[in-house]
Amino acid sequence: MKSLKGKKILILGGTAPCVHVTRFAKEMGAYVYVADEKTEKGPAKQVADEAVVISTNDHEALLAFVREHHIDGILTGPGEFNIVNAMTVSKMAGLPFYCNKEQWDICQDKRHFKDFCKQYGLPGVPEYSVDDVLTDKDFPVIVKPVDGCSSRGINICHNQEEYAAAQKAALAASKAGKILVEKYINNGGITIDAKYVVVDGRFHLEAIGDRHVLNGGLITAISFYPSKYRGAFMEQVDPYVAKAFKAIGLMNGAFFFQAIPDGDKIYIYEMGLRVSGGMIYNMTEATSGNNTLKMLIHYGATGTMCEEEDEKMIDAAFNGKVASTMAFPLRIGKIAKVTGFDEVSQYPGVIDLTRYYSEGDEILPKHVNTLDQLFARIMVSSLNMDDLMNILKRIREKVSVKNINGEEMIIWDTFDEIYDGFVTNRK
Repeated sequence: MKSLKGKKILILGGTAPCVHVTRFAKEMGAYVYVADEKTEKGPAKQVADEAVVISTNDHEALLAFVREHHIDGILTGPGEFNIVNAMTVSKMAGLPFYCNKEQWDICQDKRHFKDFCKQYGLPGVPEYSVDDVLTDKDFPVIVKPVDGCSSRGINICHNQEEYAAAQKAALAASKAGKILVEKYINNGGITIDAKYVVVDGRFHLEAIGDRHVLNGGLITAISFYPSKYRGAFMEQVDPYVAKAFKAIGLMNGAFFFQAIPDGDKIYIYEMGLRVSGGMIYNMTEATSGNNTLKMLIHYGATGTMCEEEDEKMIDAAFNGKVASTMAFPLRIGKIAKVTGFDEVSQYPGVIDLTRYYSEGDEILPKHVNTLDQLFARIMVSSLNMDDLMNILKRIREKVSVKNINGEEMIIWDTFDEIYDGFVTNRK
């Protein structure tokens, strides 16, 4: 990818999710400003060349700054609020941005997205109308807000009482005041994560993995790449992707699908027109060599995603390698002691370790079944599954998060079941 030396980039948001985009932009040679309304320097502002005190929602003030400082591109992290702000100010300033508001709304609103899938042949999860009267045989169902994120307002219902409560929770989490009701597919807690990158109208599946949901919950405990469903996904979903997104004019950028296998069928239940918060760009760079976040930075500053040689590196098979992202979901309680994380970050194969909490922080009931329940994520790659599982087992044995009573807060059930099954199958 060509150097961005001489380019000026404005990043909206000084918090931790914007650190990677700030650091990458600087590494690529750009001069980087980071803006938000806070006078103190957040993590991304500390990395930036210059920190700017302007609200990310003050579009006119940002536009004035862009013009005064001759900014070449406006970017942000994975947060949806600032993606819309960056998109808006980019349009006002006549600067490149990978998508527009119409495309964003189709993909962001779950109702619009389900209708989009039906129109272009993408397989969506069977659903019920909110006006339908559900009977006992219809359960379980899953209820979600049409415009929610981070798993907020989403609940699985097994009976009428849970269904009534779930509707209220979903409505409370929806700015639009609308909800979806879908068939709940009980397949043991496996979902599919599929990442795409788009270069001049060419749609590439760059990563696809299997996510194992926390037992009894909705958030991912651990994921493995490449997915064992990659072949089925390429047959049932991929043939419709280019036609669907070209129809709405998407020619460059990145997006992801979340899907669920049900027997021999695959259903898409959600998408995001952005890079995900899971930082899979670090995984793809370590395995196949491409980094989508760097491509989006390049696009924001120049209007082009990458060079031909960069595009050729995209490989959802990871060049034969395997990888995993292990999360650390916590039980409710106050964090008193954290051990092992600094050491495991140096283990061979570890690509990235991101922590969200420190000693003294507290996991509350409202955090359960949302991404706020996660203490950290660690990303690992290896040449084969045996080595990968050995590394994950070492991490499992080393790290610990204790509460004020000295009890372990990390919920290991899902990993332990997967590891035991892996060992059994190897015998």
